[in-house]
Amino acid sequence: MKTKRLLFLLITAAFTFSVYAAIPTRKGWWKFDDSADMLKATIGNALGTYGSTPNESVPGPVDGNLAIMDPIGHALVMDHGIGANGGGSLTNEYTFQIDFMVPAPLPGYVAFFQTGPMNDADGDLFIKANGTIGLSALGWSTNVVAPDTWYRLIVSAKCGEFYRVYVNGELYLEKLGIAVDSRHALKPLPHIFGDDDGEDPTIHCAELAVWDVALTEDQAIELGNASQPMFPQPKGLWKFDDPANLMLASIGNDLIPEATVTHTAATGPADGNGAIVDGFYQSLAMNHGIEANGGGTMVNIYSMQIDFKAIGTSPSYYSFFQTGATNSGDGDLFIKWSAGTGVVGLGALGWSTNKVNPETWYRLVVTSSGDTYKVYINGELWVEKTGILTDSRHALQIINLPHIFADDDGEEGVYHCSELAVWDVELTPEQVAELGDATGGGTGIREPNASNNSLLGQNFPNPFAVSTVFPYTIRETGNVIFKVLDLTGKQLRVVSQGNMTPGDYKLDLNSENLVNGIYYLQMISNNQSSVRKMVVSK
Repeated sequence: MKTKRLLFLLITAAFTFSVYAAIPTRKGWWKFDDSADMLKATIGNALGTYGSTPNESVPGPVDGNLAIMDPIGHALVMDHGIGANGGGSLTNEYTFQIDFMVPAPLPGYVAFFQTGPMNDADGDLFIKANGTIGLSALGWSTNVVAPDTWYRLIVSAKCGEFYRVYVNGELYLEKLGIAVDSRHALKPLPHIFGDDDGEDPTIHCAELAVWDVALTEDQAIELGNASQPMFPQPKGLWKFDDPANLMLASIGNDLIPEATVTHTAATGPADGNGAIVDGFYQSLAMNHGIEANGGGTMVNIYSMQIDFKAIGTSPSYYSFFQTGATNSGDGDLFIKWSAGTGVVGLGALGWSTNKVNPETWYRLVVTSSGDTYKVYINGELWVEKTGILTDSRHALQIINLPHIFADDDGEEGVYHCSELAVWDVELTPEQVAELGDATGGGTGIREPNASNNSLLGQNFPNPFAVSTVFPYTIRETGNVIFKVLDLTGKQLRVVSQGNMTPGDYKLDLNSENLVNGIYYLQMISNNQSSVRKMVVSK
């Protein structure tokens, strides 16, 4: 199994040139995974409720995933925290994501939401008994949804221009010319699953999110379906793109520089990307905001990403971080230099056989399950240590904040860092492989690589039984080849499209000779690669 996993990582690491549509940071995000507190927010404000019937916790679309059941006459009240935008007095530009399932049979109308707080107007988007989605003022979709089936609904609105509804990444409905401050603009406290005349029967919701921008079609495709949860949101994200405030957090709390040290800006690994210079005794204190987990008093379950470039090879050890703030213990992960290259690790963890070079950008990802500690470089597993003790030196402290690039005895050479992030979960090998390298995109907010000449969209339907369709875009004339791969990277099928000119296309793919399971479709054009996961379920 270990060999298979390593093969998978090597293969997926080679796919780090995949193009992703950048997903902006959500303004509000609710996952319903805590049955004791279903209304709490992962990002933003906790949900309120309307109506006297209580919500219930029910299974979600994937194993271990929970959902909330919203009954008839009840609604979830969303304090989205988005101000007026789009040229009016209301929130005219926004996006909703609603992962939903309607128990059979489909009733006459199922309301998704009302844009206002009073529950005194008709719902603003419905499912009809025939499975179509829409509203008289918008029209109705030709495609349909089925009962007892999970879907990811995306509503992307820019009142004054357009209103678009996507289901599992596919455009179901589009209405142009929506007026500013119309019924489709959000008021401060919209009602989710609310309606004024009883057209709000029971619906299950596994995930709810809101943005203060209208997502594009590529972004809607990237979000995929309800059985494909979004990449975990970091608890802290620092991008160092503002030279005037290098400590600024994109998510979470600002960093704290050591003592009175002034850090300077540097150039990151991609055009327009910033970085910070961290030298001797210039560590960064991280207020990660993660609560104790993993059965101890410290943070035993976490992941950390550091996009780094080492400047020089002296001293012989370069510290990545210390898990506590006092800087009184030895660094908890190092580069050890010898003859111009460096191995990564620690005496207590072991050292990598692979090596890094100075003056080269890498994406380091450290994951901790509380028992197993893994170190990845550019999506590839370099170090793995099991039997890590709870609340050991490898757990993140909470009161005594971790220090990045710190060490107690001067083994902290000069680094450039272009991105730093921390999660309160252990990222899976697949998620780490998806993060790729320091030049291949952002953290959780997955950014496109502008140099790529092709874009492979997510297939629909996914999962599929007989056939599925992959949208793709060609940006430069070139030969295009598709390969179907299994989880070990074994090539199962090759589809050659020949020489193709720029434009938008679709690939029809059938499940012939594919058993139920997870596969990858790789697209190769002009020596660049994009890859998408697909699921066969017959």
